[in-house]
Amino acid sequence: MKKIFIALLALVLMTGIAQAQDKPASLGFTPSSYYTFSWNTTFTMGDFNKWVGNASPAGFDLGGRYFIKGGLAAGFNIMWQRVSQSYGYQTYYGTDGSAITATNYRFTWMVPFQAVIAYHLMPGSMVSPYVGLGIGGDYMEHHLMVQEYDLYKTRWDFSLTPEIGALIKFGNYSSWGGLVAFNYKWTTNKIEFAKNFASKDLQMLNLKVGLVLIVR
Repeated sequence: MKKIFIALLALVLMTGIAQAQDKPASLGFTPSSYYTFSWNTTFTMGDFNKWVGNASPAGFDLGGRYFIKGGLAAGFNIMWQRVSQSYGYQTYYGTDGSAITATNYRFTWMVPFQAVIAYHLMPGSMVSPYVGLGIGGDYMEHHLMVQEYDLYKTRWDFSLTPEIGALIKFGNYSSWGGLVAFNYKWTTNKIEFAKNFASKDLQMLNLKVGLVLIVR
């Protein structure tokens, strides 16, 4: 899975660089599109926080935005995220009536795919704040490891992600910049492990910090 994302990132960056080289630089330019690669830190909320309470920096985000008119842009996000936590001695109850008391390790990894629409307040400025909304789905795997047993559930879901952030150009003539963003994500995904844990509508907050390739 990681190799696929690395290949996609390389393809997007090469495409953006080729487009950027075809157009001359200008002072205070308004981009025609941009591509992002960011490092994500995830903070679980609600029932998801009861499953895994740790904040997790294990995640990245690959995205692209294409300006339609003025500051209005549309595009995509592809992400990979993982949250995990180890718990002390707890009793796991099996569906057959058995019970095991042992240390357990919980983790969830997620691959979200979303279409995104965003509005940039000042698209031609050195610092361009924006608000956006992602709509799509996630593939999630929830794992509960008790001793040598790895119990897991796989699920697809629907998700919504409102986001606020800013693009920061590294210079007037630069095709590169930085990204800082914060979003809230709501999903229809749930976690169910017999009598041990049950949840619905998983929620999380994400802090994104990354690089931007800007196409004129």
